[in-house]
Amino acid sequence: MPQRVAYVALHTDYSETYAPTTDLPEDRCGQIVVERLLKGNRGHYGPLEHPSLSIAVCADHNTIVQMRTHRIGMSFDVQSMRYTGDRIVRVAKRELQPEDVFYVRPPGTYQDRQGDRYDWSQDDVEESLAMALSSSIDYARLRERGVSEEQARQVLITSYYQNAVVTGNLRSWLHMLDVRLKHDAQYEIRALMELIATEVQRWAPEVYSWWASHRKGKAILAP
Repeated sequence: MPQRVAYVALHTDYSETYAPTTDLPEDRCGQIVVERLLKGNRGHYGPLEHPSLSIAVCADHNTIVQMRTHRIGMSFDVQSMRYTGDRIVRVAKRELQPEDVFYVRPPGTYQDRQGDRYDWSQDDVEESLAMALSSSIDYARLRERGVSEEQARQVLITSYYQNAVVTGNLRSWLHMLDVRLKHDAQYEIRALMELIATEVQRWAPEVYSWWASHRKGKAILAP
């Protein structure tokens, strides 16, 4: 009940008495948090730092790196390529398909950072998968020679999938959504953030509803 936790925290700020809990329901606590902390850009986000949410993520390496870069007060445990290269070797042995282990952006029309559009075809997808296979073969050959995982991974293209567990408080998650759901953010991170936004909405619906109505997509950083 994250919104009750935030409510108790804000209530503590101005209460004369010791009040470590409340009988108010979760949705009402969320409404009070919005009314007393968030409406009118009051800027008192401290009570949102008490409840925390942990999310399991699987995404390509580059998207995971973006998450780790644009965060405040969040903890990450990310699958290490120093210990978990077996799936790469299995691609080289044709036991797994490259698309099972490597991410490739689907066909479509995209734009770069300058706003220039370009087409990405199925042929481009197949060429990228061939690169993934080639790098997997190179990785497997190095491992067969006894080269360490941390050195062998240097030949891999960086689109391999990685697993992660990410934990942040409510304020931290809203901050990440602030900066990574803006319209010029990379396609992959926006897609991942939309999935995470759904989890935050389920977790703290009243707070999320206010955020979505007033801040989503505007890249306004939480004060």
